[in-house]
Amino acid sequence: MSNLTIENLTGVLSVGDAGNANVLREMAKNGMEAPGASAAGDTTKTFSQMMGDAIDKVNVYQHQADTAINSLVAGRTKNIHETMLAVERADTSLKLMMQVRNKVLDAYREIMRMQV
Repeated sequence: MSNLTIENLTGVLSVGDAGNANVLREMAKNGMEAPGASAAGDTTKTFSQMMGDAIDKVNVYQHQADTAINSLVAGRTKNIHETMLAVERADTSLKLMMQVRNKVLDAYREIMRMQV
């Protein structure tokens, strides 16, 4: 598994739509503010920070699943239940991240279609 970051996520998530990579780069570059964020010294995160944290967490789950599978195959563990839980956690988190990405891109496209 490779490390998933905002920079290299564009290649992974842009399958089938070349515009996705540019949208993700633009959002990360601009550091879009999260809804409700204020400039009064709050410790709220920007949108790109929240997305980066979520991507990092998905990456951790993927690595945990890989480690669990390798341990099971090598015979270092016989706990199939824990291995399957790790794999399903990684799968579910990746699917959720893909759905969030789709919703963000849909919202971005809708905003771009608005006439000013």
